[in-house]
Amino acid sequence: MDRRHFLATTSAVFSVMLPRFAWGQAGKPPPAKTVDIADGRFGTTLPDPYRWMEDPKDPDWEPWMRAQAAYARQALDALPGRAALARRIGELTGDLPVASRVERAGTKVFVELRPSGASVAKLYVVDQPGGERRLLVDPEAVKDASGAHISLDWWRASNDGAMVAYGLSAAGSEESVARVLRVADGSHFPETIDRARFANPQWLPDGSGFFYVRIREGAVRGAADYYANAVAWLHRLGTDPRADIRIIAGGDTVDGYTLLPIDFPFVITTPGSDMALLLPYGGVRRENPLFAAPLAEAMTGKARWRAVARMEDQATGFAMRGRDVYVVSEKGAPLGRILRLDAANPDMATAQVVVPEARAPIETADAGLVAAKDGIYFARQNGGPMTLHRLAPDGKVTDIAMPFDAGIYNLFGSTDHDGVDLRMAGWVQPMGIWRYQPGGTLADTGLSPKPEFSTAEYESTRLIATARDGTKVPVSIIARKGLKRDGSAPALGQCYSSYGISASPIFSPRYLAFLEQGGVMFEVHARGGGEYGAPWWRAGQKANKANTWRDFIDGCEAVIRAGWTSPKALTIMGTSAGGIAVGNAMAERPDLFAGAIDNVGWTNTARAGVEQNSAPNFPEFGDPSVETEYRGLVAMDAMSKIKDGTRYPAVLAMTGITDPRVAPWHVAKFAARLQKASTGGPVLLRVDFDAGHGVGSTRQQVDAQFADVFAFVLSRGGVARPG
Repeated sequence: MDRRHFLATTSAVFSVMLPRFAWGQAGKPPPAKTVDIADGRFGTTLPDPYRWMEDPKDPDWEPWMRAQAAYARQALDALPGRAALARRIGELTGDLPVASRVERAGTKVFVELRPSGASVAKLYVVDQPGGERRLLVDPEAVKDASGAHISLDWWRASNDGAMVAYGLSAAGSEESVARVLRVADGSHFPETIDRARFANPQWLPDGSGFFYVRIREGAVRGAADYYANAVAWLHRLGTDPRADIRIIAGGDTVDGYTLLPIDFPFVITTPGSDMALLLPYGGVRRENPLFAAPLAEAMTGKARWRAVARMEDQATGFAMRGRDVYVVSEKGAPLGRILRLDAANPDMATAQVVVPEARAPIETADAGLVAAKDGIYFARQNGGPMTLHRLAPDGKVTDIAMPFDAGIYNLFGSTDHDGVDLRMAGWVQPMGIWRYQPGGTLADTGLSPKPEFSTAEYESTRLIATARDGTKVPVSIIARKGLKRDGSAPALGQCYSSYGISASPIFSPRYLAFLEQGGVMFEVHARGGGEYGAPWWRAGQKANKANTWRDFIDGCEAVIRAGWTSPKALTIMGTSAGGIAVGNAMAERPDLFAGAIDNVGWTNTARAGVEQNSAPNFPEFGDPSVETEYRGLVAMDAMSKIKDGTRYPAVLAMTGITDPRVAPWHVAKFAARLQKASTGGPVLLRVDFDAGHGVGSTRQQVDAQFADVFAFVLSRGGVARPG
């Protein structure tokens, strides 16, 4: 489900049950040209008639995409009630502020907030407790030469709150350009730093500069090696970035470990510590090594980094407080335990176990470990819902009471301040910023004001499906209380289940526009996610990936058997890596679904290795240069499984033309293949030419996408709505 925060008000919308909408649009989608090309590796031959789409300079690419977009737009706009849905969603999102991140530095509180009526998030500061917020960074006031919208990608305040480094990018590209401003008067330092998407600035104690990561000079955007050998630098404020001190990059060796091309070498600093940490973060790799060195040495670019954790230690998270480094290790403890080491003299053999392995796994994908003045905060997974815990300096662990079944999506803390802030939501509780102080209770900060609408009419239900191999797979369902379970309700079922990321509780006020019409939303917690720790993740990774989409299928069947919906009313959806789940579920069981939505989905996995974000994903899905892993990539390739003359459900394929994470040609190829092969429902290719993967999209863009999705699902489920 969407992991954004939406606030809103309510109004009434009527619905009527009608026969499934007849897609009576005149004409057909524009056909795609084909080429006689096939992939042949390790004895496997895969025809690839749409290979030409991988070249954005092909003269047919943009015209075909624009023609497809126009065709889809006409069809979607013609859906009964689509305009009313769009108006309703606008009511639910337009008026109330939405806070997404908070940072405390010195006496100041910095807040990333989309204010009432705004299109994108902005950065504010509250200078003193109880003071008014003051605008620092307004992307809407920045103009791009192309006319594309600008978004705030990332930011970090200096330890004393006097400076802020931040990155902006255009059209959802995430291609950040970094700048530094003085908080007191909003003035900027003269330098700008491009290629800063993964900057992750880490400030020096005196605020004179920061460590950051930059894509290497000469890297070609879109090339398969675009992210290879990123470089860590130290930048001094007011100086030319060309004079920055090189710290480390791919190919360098530290304490016996040679940084791989996919490693992003993040240097980490913590207020009050004279040590620095080096995290070679291997793309999407869950387990990474960690090194430490005196901060003064790290600043020279010639530090002698010493291993805190090596790859074999299976470290998935860490935090530093003073000279104490806390590491989540899954070696010999697959659900995770927390170890404490001395950063100045790290030795894993003598590390102290401060939090032993428990029945509930330690969550590191969304929440991670956070060091605060009063201790270390961490979360545990409980099959979706999460709990918050505090490790005090004396070793005592406190279990913090949760106000509802919650998903924790970020923890924000500093060793200069007691307590922790967290971004949290429930299945029917909108996202908010909550805070815990030692000795108190978890409380809503009010940074995201409560919406005027009530979710009291809706509830979440937990269903346990039995997969075909006997595995028990949870399914989380949201619907109106007392909904008649006769199979008639239109339903939207989703699945992601990759990278060990859990589908934890989340609620968007936009969902109300669908739920008010008697719709059902559900999430299948398939293997590949992190709901039950590393074993659950590994059971849906690489060669085991088929478990993900088969759990999705089996979960959908369990929902149908329970009467929540039926095959004639069920639409499934997968986003990004969830394209593997939705594409393969549809290919294997086209009879089970009325519709399928491929949202920026990775559906042509056999072509891994040819786009800019391929290599960083090898640890999760497989390296195509390794025969066994290439065969696994072929096995999860949904596009290659589409068969001519098959009655597939109606399909809505969606992409953004600047997508840096899943190249638009994945979705385009998938749609083109289905348009040629399917004898079933229509296949629409929705393209946003001012968006990427969804990160950085404006409120209006997201509203429009939800209106299209819900109108599509309701039309497939036989529900239409008068204007």
